[in-house]
Amino acid sequence: MATPNGLGNSIENMLSLSSGDTLTQQFISSPPLNNSTDEFLDYSEHERSEMSVSNNLWYKEAIFYEVYVRAFCDIEGTGNGGISGITNKLDYLHTLGVDCIWLLPIYPSPLKDDGYDISDYCDIHPDYGTLNDFKILVKAVHERNMKIIADFIPNHCSDKHKWFQSARLSRDSPYRDYFVWSDSPQKYKDARIIFLDVEQSNWTWDEAAGQYYWHRFYKEQPDLNFDNPKVQQEMLNIMDFWLNLGIDGFRVDAVPYLFEREGTSCENLPETHEFLKKMRRFIDDKYPGRIILAEACQMPDEVRKYFGDGDEFHMGFHFPVMPRIYMSIMRSKSECLRDIMESTPEIPNTCQWVTFLRNHDELTLEMVTLDERKEMWDFYAPVPRMRINLGIRRRLAPLMGGDQRKIELAYSLLFTLPGSPIIYYGDEICMGDNIWLEDRHGVRTPMQWSEQPPNGGFSTSNKLYAPVIDDPEYGYQKVNVTESEKDPSSLYQVIRQMIQRRRKHLSFGHGSFQWVNSDNPHIASYMRICGIDRMFIVQNLSDQVQKVTLHTHATTSVLPFSSNLQSSSCRGGDGSLHRRTPSNSGDGIASGIGSRIGGTNTTSVNTDGVANITSSFGNQLTVDGAGSKVTPIPTRKVHTHYQQSNININRQHHQPLATKEEYEASKDTKQPFVSFLNVETASYDEQSHYLIDILTDYQVMVDQKGYVTMDLEPYQFFWFSMGEITTLMGDGSKSRDLRRKSIQVNDPIDLHHRNTHFADPIDE
Repeated sequence: MATPNGLGNSIENMLSLSSGDTLTQQFISSPPLNNSTDEFLDYSEHERSEMSVSNNLWYKEAIFYEVYVRAFCDIEGTGNGGISGITNKLDYLHTLGVDCIWLLPIYPSPLKDDGYDISDYCDIHPDYGTLNDFKILVKAVHERNMKIIADFIPNHCSDKHKWFQSARLSRDSPYRDYFVWSDSPQKYKDARIIFLDVEQSNWTWDEAAGQYYWHRFYKEQPDLNFDNPKVQQEMLNIMDFWLNLGIDGFRVDAVPYLFEREGTSCENLPETHEFLKKMRRFIDDKYPGRIILAEACQMPDEVRKYFGDGDEFHMGFHFPVMPRIYMSIMRSKSECLRDIMESTPEIPNTCQWVTFLRNHDELTLEMVTLDERKEMWDFYAPVPRMRINLGIRRRLAPLMGGDQRKIELAYSLLFTLPGSPIIYYGDEICMGDNIWLEDRHGVRTPMQWSEQPPNGGFSTSNKLYAPVIDDPEYGYQKVNVTESEKDPSSLYQVIRQMIQRRRKHLSFGHGSFQWVNSDNPHIASYMRICGIDRMFIVQNLSDQVQKVTLHTHATTSVLPFSSNLQSSSCRGGDGSLHRRTPSNSGDGIASGIGSRIGGTNTTSVNTDGVANITSSFGNQLTVDGAGSKVTPIPTRKVHTHYQQSNININRQHHQPLATKEEYEASKDTKQPFVSFLNVETASYDEQSHYLIDILTDYQVMVDQKGYVTMDLEPYQFFWFSMGEITTLMGDGSKSRDLRRKSIQVNDPIDLHHRNTHFADPIDE
């Protein structure tokens, strides 16, 4: 890794300081995840697949980290975090495994909406530093092979912006048409009011202007008029300014509201998509490899429109998934999560969903029913002060009652469901909140770096922008980065490990998604598949031990990742890269399987009305007339002396061959095969019958028909790689990780003795 020049805060420079300097120790990176060197990933360079590098798809595999600049680190003693503070802490983020940093607004602003009311689009807020500080940050980020994006707010600006100040003073101002004016507040009456708790109308009278101006958010944030071509060009010029400084993209705020039309909701209008395509063309033509992320708090079918045909946004938030993660854990059932995923449309192969557990705003409940909202409020926000707008102003750890097992489960869902995940600053160390601060500031408190008073290592100032958390459960004395780095069972270490293992499997970023049916409603199980890389995820959503039997090859008919790329690669279970030819797009199960196994398909219909789909390799699948998926006979590679034309498919499951003698006695009537691997063994081979959890090396046996039965402890989860198999010999392979030993305590809110799957030291 290249060491950034002039920063003075890299690990190398910090180690050159006095060994007795206590400050030095705060900057030394965390200890390895475990004592197994063959599993430890070198974070000096973040690993990206050949597919992502060669096709500018880095964002599909990335772990994003949301930073509220004011709250992250103050190294200048001003009481406000700044750009240089983020540069100071890059090694921390790099060690955690972050691929891309997302900066909340950094622009000059009167801060009515915490920076989303911009008074100058092409400068840095003086509280945060200078443009030169920003250039240094971008350079340091890229030297660590990381990316950085920032918030971009085209829909509105501050009423203190020079454009609006000029526009309101004269109807002849060149900026008058930069905004939306009306003589009556009845115009666009079908548009909803978003900030219901503070605004009574989308129109506000301006005495100097002698007219009403339009705003979808606070009245201090007048909307810009995108029917004016000059406004559109202004936005492109602003993007050009920051992209020229090296930024890797933007999270574009409030994209559904750019245009207004009478008789509509003034959301998701065709004119909006026309401008966004223009924005995308500008980036692709001038800055290929940079991205734009859509912030559209809409249902998936509406957000889908913002991907276009792969010619609008690269990424889009999947807002409805977030509350349903909480809902599924609250109810201990996966039904609501399954429903929203099944209603999520397909998106272009070069696009990606973005998922999160918490962010800088309230936990929005806009995308749930009224009854569900009441249920969520009653459970997660029983105190009225915890509620704001249509959501909940609480952080992740307090929402989960401080139970680290539940927090880990939430992260398991986040990291394994489709999409690139975002971690909100401080959530990786179980930071708490302060509901008594106004608006949403209670989830934007200073980052807790150490136990050092008075501000937990955030700042040396006696006057902070907001008080640091200082309560018995979540105070900086107990919850801080230093303690998290030292504790091998901390959430921080768990997330590091999850990120490390997730990075080895291309299916999480590029793969298809398919639920695996379960007779136990408390279990959420699904497959992620990309070529030969297949992950089988099993999660217990309840606080009780659950037993489940699952069919490991029930989803072999799922369409794999496909694209029109000239070449692509998928990473195998051992982390190595395997070349493969791209899948051909097609409709239905037939084309999906045919493309995955590399052959061609022919289809006929049998006397039962079931379609027989035969590949060029001779294996046959079935699809009933209603389109339901029927488990296919898998492709098998067999040694010639074990080939048989008839396969006995009526064996009783849960009865694997126990001994070589049993195999010898039965080999004339049935073959041992492991369908999920598409491999038939030539002789009795124990290793064919086990799946491995990539987080713990926990091994589970699969029977001859592909069924697996397991018991899961409360909130327990497994990430099984179906390409990583093992043989149980003697005592078996020792676990190199920490999972699956839940510690029961009397008080789940006591984070000092928090419940965790990762409780004991790691075995070598």
